[in-house]
Amino acid sequence: MQVTIELLNDKALALLQQLEQLKVLRLVEPKEPPKKRKWSGTISKDTAEKLLLSVEKSRNEWTRDI
Repeated sequence: MQVTIELLNDKALALLQQLEQLKVLRLVEPKEPPKKRKWSGTISKDTAEKLLLSVEKSRNEWTRDI
């Protein structure tokens, strides 16, 4: 079971660390929320699909001698 708590002072953190040493609980660092990309959403979905189709078409036109 996981819970999120808000520490109101440093003594609370010290108590939790002591409980961790007694193997009563485990402190886990919070995960950072995913960062929004700077250019995300700057073109329409329709335009993006057209660009992807164009790139895919050009890739299929390449000659490959591998």
